[in-house]
Amino acid sequence: MYKVPKIIAFVIILIALGLGSCVKQDSYPAEPVIKFEGFGVLKDINQHDSLGELTVSYTDGDGDIGLYDSDTVEPYKYNFFLKFFYLKNNQRIELIPTDTALGFNARIPVLTPGGKNKNIKGNISFDLELYYAWPLLGSDTIAFEVYIKDRALHSSNVVQTPLFVISKP
Repeated sequence: MYKVPKIIAFVIILIALGLGSCVKQDSYPAEPVIKFEGFGVLKDINQHDSLGELTVSYTDGDGDIGLYDSDTVEPYKYNFFLKFFYLKNNQRIELIPTDTALGFNARIPVLTPGGKNKNIKGNISFDLELYYAWPLLGSDTIAFEVYIKDRALHSSNVVQTPLFVISKP
């Protein structure tokens, strides 16, 4: 069996380490940035759109997106903020739930990665139970406005979705 001389093995290791250090790591700003990725629906047995899934992508340079279970009071009660609109007379009208305790805001769990590099990117999908909104919608055309906040309370950009036509009773 052929033995690799120690000096050649050492050179190979140095080259491998040198090439590994050349790998470019992503770098993002400390404020989260989001982008609309898509909206899909699931239909009920009557072929009405009953559940919607809104997806946005995100980047964050210091990886502090997400709330801990103990974060339950303002300003840490929610970190995913959503406004729901319907189209009426060519105007976007915000859908305000009749019960003020209900809303469309949500909580993103902690996404902070381990290790030295805290840059993160990924997708967040949010499920909307459209059947609860059917009675309140003035039309079958809807849209959303979304932004997120990180634990340092940096707000992301605000994303407005295109209009979507849904099937409702």
